[in-house]
Amino acid sequence: MYGNNASSDEDKGRQKNAINMQLSILDTDQRKFVAEKNMLDAEIRKLKMDSERLRIDLNEKEKRFSTVNFQFSQNEEEIKGLKRKLALL
Repeated sequence: MYGNNASSDEDKGRQKNAINMQLSILDTDQRKFVAEKNMLDAEIRKLKMDSERLRIDLNEKEKRFSTVNFQFSQNEEEIKGLKRKLALL
């Protein structure tokens, strides 16, 4: 009986060591995932801020384009009118 109990204790010890090794590996993997998750979260936040900044820049450029386009059209009409007046003289 004593020999059987010793072998059972050895098996339990091996099982505990195997489980502890698995836990250690999983814990290391978990820390890597946490680090990657935090890095990706920061990158996503930065990209969202960049995207918002670009959206604002785009809106400003579109407004400026509209203003310049309107001024261009007015100037073009004024040039045509002056050319007509010149031709009539």
